[in-house]
Amino acid sequence: MVLVAPWLVIGQPVLVFSGLLLAAVMLLGRKSLRRPPISLFLAVIAAVLALPFVVVYRAFGEVDMISFLFHAKAGITGVSPWMLRDEILISLCALISIILISYLLSSWPKLRHLPLLTAALLVLSNPFVVFQAKLLLQPVPDVDLAATVVTPQIAENPLPPDIVYIYLEGLDRRFLDPDIAPETAKVLRTLEAQGLSFTDVRQVAGTGWSIAGMVASQCGVPLLPRGYLKREVTESVADRFLPGVTCLGDLLGGQGYRQTFVMGAEAQFAGTVAFYLTHRYQKAIAQKDMTAIFPPEELAKASVVWFSDDQMVYDVARMEFADALADNRPFLLTIATIGPHGVPNYLSRQCSSDGQAVHTKDVIEAARCLTGMTEQLVADMQDSHRRSGRPNELRFILQSDHLNHGHQALPDDPKLALNLLILVGGRERDVSVARTGTMLDVFPTVLDWLGFPVSGGKAGLGVSLLSPDAGDTLIETWDMPVLDRIVMTNMPMFEKLWEGSH
Repeated sequence: MVLVAPWLVIGQPVLVFSGLLLAAVMLLGRKSLRRPPISLFLAVIAAVLALPFVVVYRAFGEVDMISFLFHAKAGITGVSPWMLRDEILISLCALISIILISYLLSSWPKLRHLPLLTAALLVLSNPFVVFQAKLLLQPVPDVDLAATVVTPQIAENPLPPDIVYIYLEGLDRRFLDPDIAPETAKVLRTLEAQGLSFTDVRQVAGTGWSIAGMVASQCGVPLLPRGYLKREVTESVADRFLPGVTCLGDLLGGQGYRQTFVMGAEAQFAGTVAFYLTHRYQKAIAQKDMTAIFPPEELAKASVVWFSDDQMVYDVARMEFADALADNRPFLLTIATIGPHGVPNYLSRQCSSDGQAVHTKDVIEAARCLTGMTEQLVADMQDSHRRSGRPNELRFILQSDHLNHGHQALPDDPKLALNLLILVGGRERDVSVARTGTMLDVFPTVLDWLGFPVSGGKAGLGVSLLSPDAGDTLIETWDMPVLDRIVMTNMPMFEKLWEGSH
């Protein structure tokens, strides 16, 4: 019970752990007070190394080692570990329980080597060790991805569209299922009916967290830490973020676009703002910038520990949109949201009972809140654009940045766990494309749809899902497990992408 209880009790894991430990000591008596063997210290070291991975697993339902390594170097500026208080306490209690129960049971002669066995099991099950073993032992096709990265060139569009690009945090296609999220599904179906949707966009390695999803969809490449993952220490992210690759901002910047990025998190979080400014966005507005825009009382209402809520992000986006309408240049306004993150989730002020942005464990409610605000934002911007008299079209790109992290609350059906991509504002109405692709293919697909088709229908590692003659996508060539291994082991490509960043 000492071993199992911390994993089951959510409310007061420390109290339950302490009580059961005391009961175990009382039952064993003097045997529990003997001098610990050296092997117990090895088990303690192994448990310490396992702790961050156990916390991540409890919080997200999986350990994405690529994401873990990236954030270890890029940083999580602005994020407090206190946000995962329950997960940290439960994980700590569970690991201490494993150590202590192995020590207590080793008082019996037949189990004297139990602490050593515990240490070995903790090491062998450590996600980093498993990750390295897979890279070393599993077969990988000899594919040089670095040689296949396409640097796209686009022709001038005589009437370039105005563009609003919205990353809907964790809002994947599972939320289109009326049995899972009826209100959210209704809104998303309404948005799909206005344009073009893609129903089979999958998540390959290096695209499964926010900045990685942005990089994949705007550059056509996965995001991995710089450095050789098998042996060398990965390097940190500086002000030059992936300068070795051509992205959407680079191409549209060359076409004279006014480009702005808005998010509610700290600017330095995971190098997000550095990515956009590296790739020719002229302006980025993050959490601290909002202190100069809104009064203190409104900032306090919108604050959820380490970021401002999506309602405030959308308010800023409306302001930037109005400014862009008064400018003769075409514009690209990119917006990042946070609401239905998965673990935890967040409700904006207009969706909470007391008008204060809050945490919530209800991912369905968080998704309902975000989609409702997004539907209104799209409608408001469409109306403002019509009234402005601008001659060019207004296009919306609505997509999930990655699959939702709320594994316990959502089905893990691979037929449903697919990325959302809805394009609104073109000629298409209520049209869906079922071709299989990944987030890498979003980049050339979006260029194609915006009226900037690339030669051969390829950009980065992606293939336009609107160009049947462009050849097979990577996922049409390799199945997902093999493609993941190909991506994770092509270190020359990652060195190429990061070249010039320091």
